[in-house]
Amino acid sequence: MVSLRTWCVLAATAVLAVLLAVPAEATPMSSGAAAATPATIELAEIRRRAVITFDKNPDNPSRSTLTWKVVRQGNDGIWRVVERLSWRAGSGMLGRAGRNECAKGRGWLPNGTYRLRYHRDYHGNLIKGRAFRLDDKRCRNGRWRVQLFIHTEQGAGNTQCPNRPGDQVCRWEYPRINDYKSAGCVKMAPGDLAQLSRHFLKFYRAGVRYSKARVVFRVVS
Repeated sequence: MVSLRTWCVLAATAVLAVLLAVPAEATPMSSGAAAATPATIELAEIRRRAVITFDKNPDNPSRSTLTWKVVRQGNDGIWRVVERLSWRAGSGMLGRAGRNECAKGRGWLPNGTYRLRYHRDYHGNLIKGRAFRLDDKRCRNGRWRVQLFIHTEQGAGNTQCPNRPGDQVCRWEYPRINDYKSAGCVKMAPGDLAQLSRHFLKFYRAGVRYSKARVVFRVVS
């Protein structure tokens, strides 16, 4: 029979062996490990900015370019590019009126900067599924351009409706129909919009209208 004293020594030895086997980074009080706090998270977000740029192509508005770029400020104060991707996009109803930023329901977006809010599944009358809602914008003659989005042609839940004759707002039909045209919004192919959305959600949240210092949409020509 094992004596009480011997049993206590064996138990203490077993506990010590277990403690020595645990990696240092697994313990909550490991030296040098600083837990993320709201203050450090906020600082990291302040040092990161995203810019979505729509670069109009006056020769062919349906072959314009949308670029996603994320920059981060290092401890040395220098801003460096973290991500940069570009896709084809369009805006306006093409033709001469489509190049007039003040042509309501026909022209492309006015130049300038916009705030935006991302929706995973927008439920509008015509616009459905993933979409970025932009600020209203006053064009150069003072007219307000409203109901502006970055979106595609699809149904609720980011689905494509069955292929039927004619131009359907719930189905991307390019190249049979040039779906890059719009009543003033920015249009992208469904797969490209999905990719932009995935990269946005890597850094930001859906449903939040961020300040321009955090996320800004730029329209240039």
